[in-house]
Amino acid sequence: MLVNISNTLCVSKHSALQNEKWICYEPCENINNKKRQAWKRITGLMSACGMHSWLATNYPESGNANAFLSIAKC
Repeated sequence: MLVNISNTLCVSKHSALQNEKWICYEPCENINNKKRQAWKRITGLMSACGMHSWLATNYPESGNANAFLSIAKC
């Protein structure tokens, strides 16, 4: 399930053997059907701390890293 952390980013959680990993997505611009937003993956599987760090580095002024912390344990 995708969880929106902003209008332009969302994340999904993947759990396996007590190990949480996260993937980040951005809107897909090249879509013909506008009824439903399509998303494309922009990261691979990352730990919660890794995703927080990546968001803080790539989107430093947007508050996305803090929004991610509200849903993830890091």
